[in-house]
Amino acid sequence: MPVAVILAGGLGTRMRPLTDLRAKPALLVAGTPIVGHQLRWLASAGIRRVVIATSYRAKDLRTVLDDGSEFGVAVSYVHEAEPLGTGGALALATRAMDPHQAVVVLNGDQLTGHDLQAHLLAFAKGGVAVTIHARRVDDARAFGLLNLDGDQVRGFREKPTEPVPGVVNAGTYILRAGVLRDVPSDTVVSLEREVFPRLIADGFVVTAYLEDAYCLDVGSPRALLQANRDAVARTGATARVDGVVASSATVDGHSYVGTGAAVGADAVVHGSVLMPGCVIGDGTKIERSIVAQTAVVAEGVRLQDNVIGEGARVSSSLEPGAVVPTGAVIG
Repeated sequence: MPVAVILAGGLGTRMRPLTDLRAKPALLVAGTPIVGHQLRWLASAGIRRVVIATSYRAKDLRTVLDDGSEFGVAVSYVHEAEPLGTGGALALATRAMDPHQAVVVLNGDQLTGHDLQAHLLAFAKGGVAVTIHARRVDDARAFGLLNLDGDQVRGFREKPTEPVPGVVNAGTYILRAGVLRDVPSDTVVSLEREVFPRLIADGFVVTAYLEDAYCLDVGSPRALLQANRDAVARTGATARVDGVVASSATVDGHSYVGTGAAVGADAVVHGSVLMPGCVIGDGTKIERSIVAQTAVVAEGVRLQDNVIGEGARVSSSLEPGAVVPTGAVIG
């Protein structure tokens, strides 16, 4: 039976200030932590054992996941004293595994809807060391491109500077634990930039499993907004509301209102994420923005494409795109 490893030790730098006080995989997408969505996806494909590789704010993940039973899997944890990169973290997580053990690998900010059972069947072909979920995109600038010969990966290309179509690495891998035997578990090592190219150079077979399924790297506030909107849209609802919304307020555009959040009279919330415990004043208008836990946005304020850090207080309208740090007082 395959085992899964989720690489969840990163600092979440691109997601700040939302990761100042919590681990990125613990951030909510439509009421469920990112890593919780991953566990349910793994469970739906028959995976029952998952190892979480942690470092930054490791306790956050233990708090939201515990033993994993809520999500249909059994979770154990390995801890990096310092982040080791994707390769070093995976080497640490698989160090005690049988070298023949099949391992499904996900980054802790990766949401995917591809067919994992079909991906596993592709991996089961004789002689394959690693298989990478790949997909076609019209603009590959945000991705690493794959050089393919049929389904075999011959090399990896850097992100292009111009908008070009191509087949890209979608960030989910299946491999045998033994291919990591020479990867140090106490040094920063990258799977994508070091381990996989080295395997190809040494003659190992690395293949691409091509499926144009939903896939999102939830590495920035903009991507977190998109993930929330996508998750709410899949339910067919215009919004998910777990908090309290005044009867005269409008919440739409596939917004999410978290548990304990409060939206005041005549407020308008469109395409936004209101994290648990935040407060939105009367007559406030919020578009395509994230308001983090326990933040307060005063009445009449206008937000557009803004990110409000945890515990911040905002009493005046902001320039579009402005970011308010954790605990800041504005206006």
